[in-house]
Amino acid sequence: MVAFGKKLKQRQNDEWQRYYINYKLMKKRVKQYAHQIEIGAQDRRHVLKDFSRMLDNQIEKIVLFLLEEQGRLASRIAKLGERHNALLEQPEISQISELRESYREVGQDLLKLLFFVEINAIGLRKILKKFDKRFGYRFTDYYVRTRANHPYSQLQQVFKHVGLGAVVGALSRNLHELQDRQGSYLSIYDETALPLQDPVVDAINAAVDRLTYSTNFLTFLAQHAFIMQEDLPTPTGEQPDDGRYHFMSLLLNLVNTFLYMVNTYIIVPTADDYSMSLGAAATVCGVVIGAMAVAQVFSSVYFSAWSNRSYFKPLVFSSIVLFMGNLMYAMAYDVRSIWVLLIGRLFCG
Repeated sequence: MVAFGKKLKQRQNDEWQRYYINYKLMKKRVKQYAHQIEIGAQDRRHVLKDFSRMLDNQIEKIVLFLLEEQGRLASRIAKLGERHNALLEQPEISQISELRESYREVGQDLLKLLFFVEINAIGLRKILKKFDKRFGYRFTDYYVRTRANHPYSQLQQVFKHVGLGAVVGALSRNLHELQDRQGSYLSIYDETALPLQDPVVDAINAAVDRLTYSTNFLTFLAQHAFIMQEDLPTPTGEQPDDGRYHFMSLLLNLVNTFLYMVNTYIIVPTADDYSMSLGAAATVCGVVIGAMAVAQVFSSVYFSAWSNRSYFKPLVFSSIVLFMGNLMYAMAYDVRSIWVLLIGRLFCG
């Protein structure tokens, strides 16, 4: 499994490399803090203050670069707007097509910037999670709460990304006006229910939705408390190779469903005859049938907690145990052992 720091470096834009969150440095600093506290060289409060200052500096670096790039995009859109206004007076098809492509180039650069913000937001969330896990302290709650609405905090700029929304709106409106409307005089504001059919705008809207989910301020603490997003987003144009993963998940679910149906409609109705054929008393038949339910009471608690952190691993583990349980249940007749049968039922649970 590739470490998050390596994946972060692989997904970075080389031209903007020094503006990304320095995840490697911060991870190293967390280890240093842990060692210093362990030997008594640092006070916990000093560590929290120093780490908070480091986070503030990293976020400020990201936000200032973000504002600078937003200004460049806005300047390009303003210049294109002048050409757009000139074309409204003297429209030429060739120039309209050229202008539309120029707007789309700005859109592609905007996608890169959205991806930049999303990667940094995930990196920030990851390092906060690592700090909490290492020190057993809810530092994330403290850090986000103290900087949520503070007038001098840069953190809210990462989460609210108002300037990016303005750039997205300007691009969408201008591309909409350049689109062939076939004699319609309606503007984009009159057709809010009809989305603009443009691949660049669609990709931008998808990136904005993903970024909003990733950095939504209200859900940040909830994500931190339960399931954190572990993977980095995929840049536009790259399709993740998730076919094998989804196929395996589907296959395991189908196999599990089949085995559960076998237990419900075949094993349970015939369990008494099967147990008595192995020499068990009639009272043991009830124990055999109920063993699976008893095991489920305990296993459900463990698997519920495990599935909050991961879904695929518990699914694989439960599939293996369920298969082994049914196999032991079937082999009990050959070995003539009621205990093998009973253990198999417990495994199924």
